[in-house]
Amino acid sequence: MSLNPRQLVLLLVVMLTIGAMWVVSNNKDWPFKRGLDIQGGMHLVLQAQDMPATKTSPAVKVNDQVMASVIQVLRNRVDQYGVSEPLIQRQGRRDVVIDLPGIKNPDEARRYLGKTAQLVFETPVQTSPVANATASTEAWQPSALNGKMLVDAKAVPNNGPGGGWQVVLKFNGEGARLFGEMTSQYVGKEIAIKLDKTIISAPKVEEPILQGDAEIHGNFTARQAQLLASQLKAGALPTTLKEVEVREVGASLGSDTVASSIKAGLVGFGLVVIFMASYYRLPGLVADLALAIYAILVLAIYKLIPVTLTVPGIAGFILSVGMAVDANILIFERTKEELKRGRSLYSAIEIGFKRAFTAIFDSNSTTLLTAAILYMLGTGPVRGFALTLAIGVLCSLFTAITVTRALLHQILEARGGLKNPFAIKGLPEAKEA
Repeated sequence: MSLNPRQLVLLLVVMLTIGAMWVVSNNKDWPFKRGLDIQGGMHLVLQAQDMPATKTSPAVKVNDQVMASVIQVLRNRVDQYGVSEPLIQRQGRRDVVIDLPGIKNPDEARRYLGKTAQLVFETPVQTSPVANATASTEAWQPSALNGKMLVDAKAVPNNGPGGGWQVVLKFNGEGARLFGEMTSQYVGKEIAIKLDKTIISAPKVEEPILQGDAEIHGNFTARQAQLLASQLKAGALPTTLKEVEVREVGASLGSDTVASSIKAGLVGFGLVVIFMASYYRLPGLVADLALAIYAILVLAIYKLIPVTLTVPGIAGFILSVGMAVDANILIFERTKEELKRGRSLYSAIEIGFKRAFTAIFDSNSTTLLTAAILYMLGTGPVRGFALTLAIGVLCSLFTAITVTRALLHQILEARGGLKNPFAIKGLPEAKEA
């Protein structure tokens, strides 16, 4: 038995809906990610400090450029740490406020953000054992090679003696040249690798390394190696940061408020369903079915991306539900106009969808543009609102234009055609050809 194009579309919609329902109901493999206002997390305030000049670096005075660099490095670190919907913003002249939702280990996150991750390579002043070298920094002298010349850093298993994990570094052209000169000059001696003035490794140079690649060994665990690689890859902070405030915060809304918000959303959804069914009759019921499919698809996408749900994000989803209904209303009103002109039912439906599409596309395009601007310029919950709104708008276009259309035609074909599906008084009888 061959299927016509509309039946194929409906089959695809049914398969997508079943798959989406499975994803939505599977909270073990695809749980909803919740934001700081729903699940709590950690709140930090860090203050940038002026730095005096040293032998290897100039003085740093906190200004707008330094603060912009600090915020960018912190944002890179948080992104690599895997925190969803973080809030990182400047406060006052030299403070940075950071909200990290869902952090389970505040101490680890505090150390991660506060470290300057300043990597330097130092050469020996005199030949000395590694044990003495770690105890006395006077045995080492700074070189021109530092972490700013890094191109990449990644954690890999150490297949050599001792096992564990190591961090592999790759330098840029200038760094590769300096590293090659250093390893050529100090064959048979140790080179100290320091992170934040602490020697983490002092490997012995066995042969010149001229390709710009290096390895850091320090008996790292997998987590420690990944953390170090992320710090180095994110870049060094231009100045040190002082902890002004570090505290754990609970959900600002609480479970009762979230439950009330969900209940309000369900009540609103139910009122929309009743209105569409009572005013548009059969097409309204079709739109309600398409709206239910829309809600299931959107929630599944939220889980698969995943999207961090905050209260503004939930508001974006509810707003997109209203826009999905608005698209159906435009289509139905255009279809009613064509029916009143005496067109056949199928012709009126097709023309109604085509002529309403322009208005639907224009309104949704402007909404998507606004959401894109909010996402690019906003932070934290504002970006969550923009993302959920954009996803909802795109899904509403699919359900209103494709699902509603295919369902309406299929129902009418199955019932042999309906003369007055919208219950319009005085509607002229028209042929259904």
